[in-house]
Amino acid sequence: MNQIIYSKPLTLEEARAVYNAHAQHDFPDNELKPFSLIEKLWNNGCYKGCGFYEKGTGLLCAYAFTMADQDTNMLLLDYFAVCKEMREKGYGSMAISLLKQDYTMWDGMIFEVEDDDTAIAEEERHIRKRRIAFYEKNGVVMTKGRSEAFGVDYKLMVMALGSEAAGDRLEEKITSVYKKMLPQKVFAESFRIRNES
Repeated sequence: MNQIIYSKPLTLEEARAVYNAHAQHDFPDNELKPFSLIEKLWNNGCYKGCGFYEKGTGLLCAYAFTMADQDTNMLLLDYFAVCKEMREKGYGSMAISLLKQDYTMWDGMIFEVEDDDTAIAEEERHIRKRRIAFYEKNGVVMTKGRSEAFGVDYKLMVMALGSEAAGDRLEEKITSVYKKMLPQKVFAESFRIRNES
């Protein structure tokens, strides 16, 4: 695919601008970390931002914020969105393709997707299924891993980057990421691996 967008690592101040202009509208309040926490993680070297820009105009089309875990050499996709006015143009698929190219020094990237099996309303189930289908279409693989964070049930997907074994021991890897992201007490109260019976 001939890319009509390009990617660029965000500085902390650029990430703050994207957060204020876009993320606050693209994600529900209960899913959005305060930027002060993102800044702390960023300054500790375990948080990154990437912007995807339209060639020619330089307009921001999409963005990705990721947690980075040096211990497991894995990334967790924390926030990913196509900017509202840029949707339905295929930019989401292009952005994921660029992530694959840009992050090959990492073994893989974990995607937490809201569990479609636990959706209460049919409309919500449909939205979750569409999101999963979009990721699968773009080379992200569903695993048997399941987690719960802050009361939300997730299925764990993985995109191999530098290692085909990126999906191995995924529950351990995502637990390692969360332990770095949250204070110990909050981690103990708010995150768990779900074992499917």
